[in-house]
Amino acid sequence: MNIKELASTLHELSMLISPRDPETLIREFGKTVLRKFNFSGFSAEVPFFNLIIRIPEKGEFEHCLNFSGKVLKMKFCRDAEIPEDYRKILSPLFEKLDYTLEYQILSKEREDLLRKTPDVIFLVDKEGKVVEMNDTAKAVFGDIIGQHLYEKCFEDVCEHKGRYFSISQYPLGEFTAIIGRDITDKVELMNELREKEEKFRTLTEVSPVAILVHKDGKIVFANDAVCKITGYESEELIGMSVWKLIHPDHYELAKEMLRRRLRGERPTYEVKFMKKDGEERWALVSGGVMKWEGETGIIIAALDITDKKVLEEKLRESEELFRNLFFSSPAGQYILVDGKFRLVNPSFEVITGYTAEELALKSSLDVVHPDDRDMVREGAIKMLKTGEKHPYIYRLIRKDGSVRCIYEIVVPIKYRGKRAVLGFAVDITELENEREKLEELTGMLELINRTLRHDVLNALTSSQGYLEMVLDSAESSELVEKALMGVKRAVSVVKNMRAFESAVKMGELKCIDVAEIAREVAEIFDNVRVTGRGKGLADEGLRSVIENIIQNAVIHSGTDRVEIHVREAGERCEIRIKDYGKGIPDEIKQKIFEEGFKYGETAQTGLGLYIVSKIVKRYGGEVWVEDNRPKGSVFVISLKKC
Repeated sequence: MNIKELASTLHELSMLISPRDPETLIREFGKTVLRKFNFSGFSAEVPFFNLIIRIPEKGEFEHCLNFSGKVLKMKFCRDAEIPEDYRKILSPLFEKLDYTLEYQILSKEREDLLRKTPDVIFLVDKEGKVVEMNDTAKAVFGDIIGQHLYEKCFEDVCEHKGRYFSISQYPLGEFTAIIGRDITDKVELMNELREKEEKFRTLTEVSPVAILVHKDGKIVFANDAVCKITGYESEELIGMSVWKLIHPDHYELAKEMLRRRLRGERPTYEVKFMKKDGEERWALVSGGVMKWEGETGIIIAALDITDKKVLEEKLRESEELFRNLFFSSPAGQYILVDGKFRLVNPSFEVITGYTAEELALKSSLDVVHPDDRDMVREGAIKMLKTGEKHPYIYRLIRKDGSVRCIYEIVVPIKYRGKRAVLGFAVDITELENEREKLEELTGMLELINRTLRHDVLNALTSSQGYLEMVLDSAESSELVEKALMGVKRAVSVVKNMRAFESAVKMGELKCIDVAEIAREVAEIFDNVRVTGRGKGLADEGLRSVIENIIQNAVIHSGTDRVEIHVREAGERCEIRIKDYGKGIPDEIKQKIFEEGFKYGETAQTGLGLYIVSKIVKRYGGEVWVEDNRPKGSVFVISLKKC
């Protein structure tokens, strides 16, 4: 190739190099070099465009000429050796091609940047008219090319349709580039922060809770509530050490809470503080770390709880007093919630025989005798509703099955936030027994008095009349006999009164050899035989019981002998007194133990068997009569075995 052809070729190649489609540009340039310089193949690579070109696609060549630029790598190959001056000839063209591609890349990047940037960009002329704007600007402001931008944005901050932009201007010769950075989020955040600060100050000023902020122990903010509870003016508090408000006894507690706050915790605690006049007060304190004017500070919220602490102390004292009275009371006390035992004192445990744990599993009526439950329920409801004290008495069944007599009052209370019942129970079993005995004694004394006044007086008056008649009559034997019978009646009454005396004395019951007592009584009579053995719970009044039954058998039944047999059967000691007289009709067997009941020609006061039943009943025993076979009666006395 001569000089003229070379110049023409280089001009042709140079004219091919211009900004256009990179792949087309490279292919045309490469094919022209192949043809003009007799290369067999070439390859090119532009990483930015992910572009790789190989002509031909496959093939291996012995010699290659390599070029490597900023954005382009090219290689021309053939089997024949490549002249050295080819590199010098083609290098300027390759550099131009590399520069052209670099320019296209930069242009594309600029376009992408303008298209993708979140900033709004305008290019305005000297008159302020928009001559060019990016897509972001068009999306926000619309297409305003040809319009005056300063009508829209002419300050450092531009607001348009609720969006805010920070404006920067850059002179570019005849034009000015205006770039707006979207600061809407920042502006809204600042507005929100300003609003929050205003709310904070408003809330702290009207809040009844004392709020203060300190930095490095110095107070930088205190609301009116702080002034109120401490007695300091706001001007005195600002700059004051926060430790001046803390009671010395609580320094260590306050320091520990400060360390916890600095670790990010928000502890709540009670602390004692000092007022300006030296008065000690209590506060409930909470708080945490916060930013104050760009520095770390501690915010504290405090509520004066002095009155609450005083009430708590009084409540604690009241609770302690209640517990002392409740648990040391000799009267049984309990608390019911929903009819269940929730708290009982030791005295109530003793009364019921149950432990507190066992009672917690029971309802209040479980320990009440079934026959008394309706009465107890009605009595309790009446007291709880009216508030009037109407004590009631009922029978309580202990754990061991024994029955106790209880005097009880209930009142409504609150227990652990729930409606509850406080009950007071007094075991009056002994008092009730004494009352019954006293009533029985009173009745017996009335009977003794009535008998002495009526029966003995009548018998003696009758005898007196007969004896006076004797003095006036020659035939006196019959009158004397009648007078003697009157005296005997009086003697019988006195004897019955002696037995009654045994019943009235009500001595202490004890374990007695029943067979021995029966033998001693039998010695008074003829034809009375005692067999067997046994011990029962009784007293000396048992002699009168046995004597009275034997006396009745001898006088009223006409028996010629009496047999007494003593035996122990299970938990009872039984005395069977058997006669062989005329017996007792079935229709009066239940009546013979009634007061004043008389039957037959030999009947006297009608008190003997009544006294027997009273004495035996006092022993906790029973007495009844059975038929003896072939004739006669059997009086059976059943006592508690001991």
